[in-house]
Amino acid sequence: MLRLGLAFLAGHCCVHGLAALPPLHPWIELLWALVGIAAIARLRVPVAFLAGCALAWLAAAERLSHDLPANLEGLDVEISGKVASLPDVDDEGTHFIFDVTESRAHLPPRIRLSWYQTQVRPRAGESWRLIARLKRRSGSANPGSFDYEGYLFREGIGATGYVREDERNARLAAASRTHRLVRVRAWIAGRIDLALGARPATAIIKGLSVGDTQSITAQQWRVFAATGTTHLMAISGMHIGMVAMLAAWFGGRAARLSRAQAWGLAAMHGRVLAGATAAVCYSMLAGLSVPTQRTLIMLCVWFATLWWRRQSSFGHAMGVALMAVLLLDPFAPLAVGAWLSFGAVAVILLAQHGRLRPARKIGSFTQAQLAVTVGLTPLLLVAFGSLSLVSPLANAMAVPLFTIVLVPLVLVGSLAAACWPPAGAGILGIAAQLLDLLWPVLEWLATRSFAVWHFPQLPIPEVVALCCGALLLLLPGVWVMRAVATLLCLPALLYAPPLPPTGDYDVTVLDVGQGLAVVVRTRTHVLIYDTGPAFQSGRDAGEQVVLPYLRYYGVRRIDTLVVSHGDLDHRGGMASLAKALPIRHMIGGPSVALPHGRGERCTRGQEWNWDGVRFIVLHPQGVTHEADNDSSCVVRVAGAGGSLLLSGDVESDGEGALLEAGLPQTDIVVVPHHGSKSSSSVPFVRALEAKVAVFSAGYRNRWGFPRPDVVRRWSDGGARTFVTSDSGAIEISLRAGEAPTIREYRREHRRYWSR
Repeated sequence: MLRLGLAFLAGHCCVHGLAALPPLHPWIELLWALVGIAAIARLRVPVAFLAGCALAWLAAAERLSHDLPANLEGLDVEISGKVASLPDVDDEGTHFIFDVTESRAHLPPRIRLSWYQTQVRPRAGESWRLIARLKRRSGSANPGSFDYEGYLFREGIGATGYVREDERNARLAAASRTHRLVRVRAWIAGRIDLALGARPATAIIKGLSVGDTQSITAQQWRVFAATGTTHLMAISGMHIGMVAMLAAWFGGRAARLSRAQAWGLAAMHGRVLAGATAAVCYSMLAGLSVPTQRTLIMLCVWFATLWWRRQSSFGHAMGVALMAVLLLDPFAPLAVGAWLSFGAVAVILLAQHGRLRPARKIGSFTQAQLAVTVGLTPLLLVAFGSLSLVSPLANAMAVPLFTIVLVPLVLVGSLAAACWPPAGAGILGIAAQLLDLLWPVLEWLATRSFAVWHFPQLPIPEVVALCCGALLLLLPGVWVMRAVATLLCLPALLYAPPLPPTGDYDVTVLDVGQGLAVVVRTRTHVLIYDTGPAFQSGRDAGEQVVLPYLRYYGVRRIDTLVVSHGDLDHRGGMASLAKALPIRHMIGGPSVALPHGRGERCTRGQEWNWDGVRFIVLHPQGVTHEADNDSSCVVRVAGAGGSLLLSGDVESDGEGALLEAGLPQTDIVVVPHHGSKSSSSVPFVRALEAKVAVFSAGYRNRWGFPRPDVVRRWSDGGARTFVTSDSGAIEISLRAGEAPTIREYRREHRRYWSR
């Protein structure tokens, strides 16, 4: 059964790896015909593979058919439907998933809405009529960054948007039965809030009880990520298994009562009924995520074998669970959590296989932690590019506390709070106090300089060697096998990405939405020009885009950080970069608040040379301009392969000052002010004679940047034009004697769900 499950998974992966989804007809009929032929020939593995391809193809085509039509983007539409998630309330407003039940236009059945600057608080399960402005799924596309667009597709969200202020917005009905589960989860979360009040541990307790992690702060998530304990906040298989086993024990004891004996129930029946019921209830409270589905299915298979008194091997149970999860959710392979969930179980059992003597309880726990750390390392490095070095220690403390103590306390306390908040407050208060004791330890571990080891993106040969090495380390063997395993892991541990030759350089205009962030890399140095925007959620493009990009290429320090001017969409990520990486030198425009005692003001004439590449500041010239944009720090880069102009947000006055001072011809221009009409004057464009013009602008931004006439002006001047909202990160390599090599990340890494 395990082979069939793996073949079924391989079929799904083949479809989900496509850059474009072929039309269903006539290819899907041919695929089903092949399934029939393989079935007649009793080729079970090919049947499972082809069936996986067919089912994933059908599911993907069906989901894509519900995407928001392009002609409805930016229009106000009237929709009716139900709030289908626990609303997330922050300083910006309220965010929630909305299931559309009625609309005059063809809209996706599920959308994500934000309701800004309102006191209205929609509740889970309520019916509403709303006036919303929608856009298609969108997200930044950069090396190393989180694929938000793929996440939305995986969750079945066909559009995002915001609620417009309109008198037609109205609550139509209270929560209905169709969203009873969401209502129950929201109600329990509310009772926990009532019992505990506003304290840091409240958000974690809500996550453990009903899977409501929306209140967990960005800083708390950073601590979990740095210590490798994030899995504790997804109601994990370990939690569900513990609850099921505890309930099974109580069920077995209850079956020995005289009334149960009168019904003909044995202790085994009590264990199965109580354990399976507890597993189902807890999984439903968690929202039936992929990890909970996997655990629930495997537990049900195990309980079923107990009920019918049959033996089931691990491979059979894993294969059944894998196929069942894919049948319930064909898009599960797109979630890293699904791979980690199945992988953790596999490596633990693999590490225990073939041992001559079973380890004691403490030794078994330690062995399991080491097995998970070693066995999941290849997957963690490919998916996240980092590895928590303090994870074994953090998990050794946190896992027993969460699994044995906190989860039972939280569940009992939540049940008590649901019945009578004062009773639940005492039990949940104990859980909160335990978390308050553990949290400083986790924070201390997370702030260690060695807490997280970041790796560059590994090539396929290094990944294969690392997987083989991890597999050999898991299996029991002699020292020779351990030595071979270590040698296989070394290429990945010592890998360094290729660097530009001396005299050449690479430039990347990152896709940060409506803002600007540029990375220039020479042979041994790195310059960051602007750091992208900051957001009201507390995060910024420096943390979400620039840092992942630098780590993707193995950059561990910033030689010079230039912040062109004080607008938030250019300086928003400065603090995150300064906190995460050492910065040797900082240069800021006149309006930039530089850290005390660090850096210098940007002034025309500043110049330096790195690895045969010349950097020179062209603007400002010491004259204060009326507009802050015109005081932007303008930097020109010149190497053997060509020249680059980083122009910030200079407008017509700043461009005039540059022209008066003598503006040399430049091959590549990062167009000023995102393509605004106030910039890119005709004399400026003509003087530069650029071959490539890059616009950094957000998808469907409110200002309509870049303006079409500005794009046309650069095209008429002989430049190839690129926009980050269409191309994603734009990577340009300038090499001596060669034309610039341009790579558009969104197009090179396209998936069939990409816009």
